[in-house]
Amino acid sequence: MTISATAGPPPAPRTFRLRAIDAMTGFLLLFGGIWMVVDLAVVIGLSLATGPLWNDLILDRRGLAAEAWVTSVAPTSTRVNGHAVYRVAYTFTDAAGGVRTTSSLTTTTVLVGAARGTTVAIEYDPQSPVRARLDGERASLVGFFILIPGGMALVGGVLFLLGLRRVARIRVIYVHGQAVPATVTALRPTSMRVNGQRVVRVEYVFDTIAGKVPGRTSTRNPPPVGGTLWVIYDASDPRRSVAA
Repeated sequence: MTISATAGPPPAPRTFRLRAIDAMTGFLLLFGGIWMVVDLAVVIGLSLATGPLWNDLILDRRGLAAEAWVTSVAPTSTRVNGHAVYRVAYTFTDAAGGVRTTSSLTTTTVLVGAARGTTVAIEYDPQSPVRARLDGERASLVGFFILIPGGMALVGGVLFLLGLRRVARIRVIYVHGQAVPATVTALRPTSMRVNGQRVVRVEYVFDTIAGKVPGRTSTRNPPPVGGTLWVIYDASDPRRSVAA
């Protein structure tokens, strides 16, 4: 955001412009959005490659034991802790007498070398028999470690939603607020950088019929202390203002 000290904004109601979004809000949207999307993609990718965590949660609660017959063992392109992952396909008979065919992922070398027709112990979900796992193993090879990128995706999502909330508030003030010139009273550099430029917190004061009101914004291109910038404030609550 670049703050202009020359031309004032048009009268209300005015068209909302993205330049009204301060640097802090833009950072929340950009950083939170990237964080959320990247880590969510990691969660989805790991779940597809190594099995979703909820399969284990379901099987822990209602899994039934059975014997299965291996029909094939095939390598995958996935590796976990340096070990190649194989998909073991097998057939079993469930408690209702139905013959089911499904598969599980494994890194166990004994199972990798299992021949066609070898008997293996499994656990399966009676409500969805294709959901199964090899006895003593997990349906999800990464297990609860999936919660690490999942938690990071959640944090990114919260930051992104906070940014959207700030945009909604800024938009209302910008479109319907009252424009006045303000005087810059202080510049405070922050630890945040956007595109290599340090974000600066700009503190200002402006006149209303109720007296002088302070406000602040954040930008990468601040005017000097004592300089003038245009702000738009909420007439019902002058403490709520944005740089024009």
